[in-house]
Amino acid sequence: MKQLLCIVAIAGCLSTGLSAANYDIGISGSDRGIDGFSLSIGNYYNVPRQEIMVIERSVPREEMSVVYYLADRSHRDARYITNLRMRGISWWDISIRLGLDPRTLYVVESRRYSGPPYGKAYGHKKYNKYRLHDAEIVDLVNIRFLSDYHHISTDDVIYRRRSGENYNYINEHYRGNKDRIEKHDDRRDDRRDKGHGNSHDR
Repeated sequence: MKQLLCIVAIAGCLSTGLSAANYDIGISGSDRGIDGFSLSIGNYYNVPRQEIMVIERSVPREEMSVVYYLADRSHRDARYITNLRMRGISWWDISIRLGLDPRTLYVVESRRYSGPPYGKAYGHKKYNKYRLHDAEIVDLVNIRFLSDYHHISTDDVIYRRRSGENYNYINEHYRGNKDRIEKHDDRRDDRRDKGHGNSHDR
């Protein structure tokens, strides 16, 4: 009997481990766990990977930045916000439920693009009755996120979006540039250290 219980317990642990591993691989498309756009969102909002995995199960990946943007602005739990979204409530109405004003919440400053939903023009009296669609809100929040996270202008992100690039591609482009710059700086520091070493030996 004890042997049977032991086998059942081991089988349960193995199945849990395998399902977790499969889920991890399913998110990233590799065996490295969460990566890319989801990882960047987690880093920006200082969210544990485990929570990112749960939230990503509840909403599309491109909407995760909206969840955490609203959680940050309203000081509410991200799971509460995803529950509202899973009930089919629009992002505009969720914002109002959280006590936020969507007419000022989603403004993205732009020097190149004017009128809703971009620029200072949005929020002007003539646009006060303009209600943003879900896709527009997702776009505005991701533009803001990518701009802040990578320290680039919102106009650069808007231009890339209008050129047909998706959020993950834009994110990976600037992440790749960062990695190349950091590697270049590391190599330069190594050469500098070696140079100092040689001169010191002399």
